[in-house]
Amino acid sequence: MADKNGRSSSHKVTAPELLLKVVLVGTQAHYENRGMIDDTRLDNLQRAGQKILYKSHQESDVRQNLGFSGNVWQGLSDTMDKAIPVLESQSFAWKSPAATRFNSSSEAISAYYQYLVKDIQRLNDLCTIARNLLATTKKAQNLAADRGFDQQVLRLIDVCVRVTARGFDGETNTYEEDRWQKVINLYKRLLITCLQFLHNFIMHNEQRKIVLWLDLFGNSPQNDQELQTAAEAPTLLTGSDNARAYDVRAERIKTTVEKLPRKGSLTADGGLGYNIDDVHALFDLMATDKVPDGTTQDAARLLMDKIRSDMERLSGLTTDELDKDPDALRKVGAALRAQLPEKDFPIRSRQTENMGTQPEAQSDCKASEEPIKQLEASRTAEASTLPDLDEYSIMNNSNAELTEDDLSMPRNAASAAITLQDSKDVLMARLQVTAAMMAHEEPPYDSANGDNPVTEEDVRSFDGVAESADEEEDDEDYRSPGDQERGLLTDVPLVLGPTEIEALPMIIQAGIVDSFGLKGGERTGSKNMQAVRCHMLLSQEAGRNLLRELLIFIAAWDLPDDEFYFKMMVQIMESILRNGLLSHAYQDFRQAKDIVSPAQAVVIKILTHIFRNKYSPSSVSGSNNSSSPTKAPATITKVDVLAVRYIFTMFRDNIIPETCALIYAQGQVRAGHVLAEDFPLNLWDMERVYEGVYQFLEFFAVLTESNDWKTLIVEWEIVYDLVTLLKEIDASIPKGAFQVQPPNNSSADAQQNKSSAISVERPYDPTAPDVPLSPNDQDTAPGSPPLTNEEPSEFEWRNLKKLIILVLSSLVWRSTTVQNQIRKHGGVQCILGCTQYDSHNPFIKEHAIMCLRFLLEGNEENQEIVESLDARGIVDEMRAELERLGVEASIGEDGKVKVTQKRPKAA
Repeated sequence: MADKNGRSSSHKVTAPELLLKVVLVGTQAHYENRGMIDDTRLDNLQRAGQKILYKSHQESDVRQNLGFSGNVWQGLSDTMDKAIPVLESQSFAWKSPAATRFNSSSEAISAYYQYLVKDIQRLNDLCTIARNLLATTKKAQNLAADRGFDQQVLRLIDVCVRVTARGFDGETNTYEEDRWQKVINLYKRLLITCLQFLHNFIMHNEQRKIVLWLDLFGNSPQNDQELQTAAEAPTLLTGSDNARAYDVRAERIKTTVEKLPRKGSLTADGGLGYNIDDVHALFDLMATDKVPDGTTQDAARLLMDKIRSDMERLSGLTTDELDKDPDALRKVGAALRAQLPEKDFPIRSRQTENMGTQPEAQSDCKASEEPIKQLEASRTAEASTLPDLDEYSIMNNSNAELTEDDLSMPRNAASAAITLQDSKDVLMARLQVTAAMMAHEEPPYDSANGDNPVTEEDVRSFDGVAESADEEEDDEDYRSPGDQERGLLTDVPLVLGPTEIEALPMIIQAGIVDSFGLKGGERTGSKNMQAVRCHMLLSQEAGRNLLRELLIFIAAWDLPDDEFYFKMMVQIMESILRNGLLSHAYQDFRQAKDIVSPAQAVVIKILTHIFRNKYSPSSVSGSNNSSSPTKAPATITKVDVLAVRYIFTMFRDNIIPETCALIYAQGQVRAGHVLAEDFPLNLWDMERVYEGVYQFLEFFAVLTESNDWKTLIVEWEIVYDLVTLLKEIDASIPKGAFQVQPPNNSSADAQQNKSSAISVERPYDPTAPDVPLSPNDQDTAPGSPPLTNEEPSEFEWRNLKKLIILVLSSLVWRSTTVQNQIRKHGGVQCILGCTQYDSHNPFIKEHAIMCLRFLLEGNEENQEIVESLDARGIVDEMRAELERLGVEASIGEDGKVKVTQKRPKAA
């Protein structure tokens, strides 16, 4: 039997509980009435709280006694409720008292430094105690939720992120900046403790997990505000508000009329020239009692005439005929709305289905409810595009049969070639248009005549305006975590480092990954709450934003595969893959300016890691001990096939055409057909493209290590894509010249070089069997080429050709089909060209020789191509190097290269 405070009737109040209650009452009083408790007693309370913290960490009986007390949780919640507003008033300039108004939040933090240091430490101690109490699992978790302490923690996280996400914005003052930085570090510690609390709060508790997911990703306060605004709209405008609304409508109509096309015609983009808001403004203006001025009347009449002419054009009837035929009027109204901008009708399909069924006259109550219904429907619009849970639980079943449609590739090499040419044409057309605009634009202002010369003060004033505009734009773009469009936790990866952020991916992992198994077997469909939460995560913008930042965090910190954070993200992406949502996640992370966005590149990197562990024999063979059993690669599943097919489709439809078009444009710049300054991307953009393409190639390199996947991608003719990219790079990017290292004259360095081991890469052992080396066993790490080039058009694409050659070597080994495909797409000559030295692709010559060996083995047609080639000349750079070594090279009558000793010149 339990009392109203959540304690059983046999619950005994212990000394730690009494002490903690005293601490909570005193701390709460301190925040309610600042100055009521002096500093000495506050320090005593803090030390008492730290004793409780230590006991809650070390003694399980203390944790149980405190965790099962409803009064303790209520006291914690009440204390937080009083403390958070105090923290905000000390940390944000706009919330500080009017008598102590500050110019910036950094200035406020520095001014309240002494108070903030102690207040944040007190709250951190209380949150740490609460975190420890949750080790008693469900009962303490439910009591914390019942008393609302979890909601207070979410409020506290909001404050922490808003404070730490902004940089120092005060005046340049080392003393103040040091104080500000110390407070920021304390806020980070408090944020970490809050995240740890949330993780403990949901562990092994399905109810708490789903409620937290709804708090973080399921509810949108912005939509709630819109619902409230829509519901209150009929009663909001009174008095001066009505006059202001009238002026806004009149101005809107005038602005719209200025841009209207002539009567009966459309705009350049096929629009009507007005939207639904303009129509509403017109009718609202007509319904007011105020008589509009002459200009407003003319504008309203012109807009009405335009609407009337559009209705006549769509219906083929006159206005009088439409007035007499209500059915025709409703139909033409639907047709007119269909031509209005899509954003005006977020649920147009549903409205169109209901068109004609609504009565003409509706009550005021129904009219006021309609906007609310539309907003509620738009909430679930994004979620409806995700796949059905039951459908993908069947696909992930290991016994699910693969159909011919699953194994087919809708885009063949021929259609991909057309897409490639279109991409080149579009890019070159853009560059030509840019060049033409640059050629015809007005010349820069020349003050040589002395008319109104631009002075240094003018330049400084222009710069000041630009800087001010940038700052205003930054302020407008910045969204606090409370915005919910961005998400409460989205900015956490921007604030914490790799060792500090571990609790955040653990929260996501606990919500969507089944780490401990399920009693009674695995649940499927909507009964699998892990899958439900995985869908919720990707269905809401806040969830997608958080996942994007978590992925970019890996690239930003360049985390290795064995990092704890990376392992957590692998488990998260495995759950997304298992639930059939990989394609949706990849699509959600796209950015318009990038061929492959940073988040998408990390998705492919993690997917490579997953498939290597799952399907690569070299990765699943266990230890090197011969006595240990060798694990067999997993059998490919339907959901994996669909994911790979999607990735391959993206590679063929987007990555290859757009990347090849960029490389082609680089060649056009080198040929002088395009100006370097017209090149569409900068160096950082090129770097992102390079990283993304490299990750795709790494992924396909892993697939070639599995016979099943290798057979599948060969059927999809991946050879075309690889050879196309290789040919484009070979044609447009010059090979790196051979560079002779100057001799080191230092005897100490020479001695050191003699004693150090020399590492030489050998592509294969002549005594070993003819087995291709795995691309992952080579020195294929991308290593991000340094941004040393001055022009993005000179980007070198380091190591990319070598990785392509390695993938082709794995594919062509003992495969007549691949041998013929390479020949079909003109890859034989291209691979032969890779046998030349290229400093941008170290050891590519050796790898190309290996590939040629597999390419020619047992294939007479390929051998004939090589035999038909004749030597045309000696490369000048190589000729000069040979002469320096005392030998001469020449081409004989039989087309063979002959090397002879250089004869000394006669004296």
